[in-house]
Amino acid sequence: MRLIRRYSSQMHGNYKKAILRYGVYVGLIFSFVLIFRLLLVLPVSQPMSYVENILQLVLLFVFVYLYKRQLPERRINFKEAYTVALGSAVVGSVIYGMVLYLYVLYIDPEMQTRCLEIQQRANVNGEFSPEELQNMVKPSYIAGSAIILNSVMAIMWAMVVAIFLRNERAVVVPPKEKKRKKKSLN
Repeated sequence: MRLIRRYSSQMHGNYKKAILRYGVYVGLIFSFVLIFRLLLVLPVSQPMSYVENILQLVLLFVFVYLYKRQLPERRINFKEAYTVALGSAVVGSVIYGMVLYLYVLYIDPEMQTRCLEIQQRANVNGEFSPEELQNMVKPSYIAGSAIILNSVMAIMWAMVVAIFLRNERAVVVPPKEKKRKKKSLN
């Protein structure tokens, strides 16, 4: 335990409200881009692509910056920036997954065929049977994989955003003071 540094940091704003608000915005923007790509005759052929990854990074940066601007003295530490970015991305990915499910089911059922072709090309060694490949391109599987992939990428993007937008460093608390504070609380 001595190797672990103990930091004392304080959340300055209402980050829970910001996570929900910005998460809904992220999900709606992702959904808009999904429909817009269909209208541009560039339909989606996989749950997550470079477009969604770059869009997620840009949106997280913008929304954490907007959150930082509303804070008193515009001070934000790494933990608060990371929490807002990651929470917003996860809420947005769930909304995007639900919209993607409806998209595959009703708007663009051909996406399943495009995903199946990609799965068949990736199945060079014959690891999966045709029935297993068919199960992998069900709308629920596509939506679930979009949620998972989006959330995994959010871990990395949230860290990048937090590193660039933090302007307050947490104070390192010596172990003796940490123990003294615990005893005084009990």
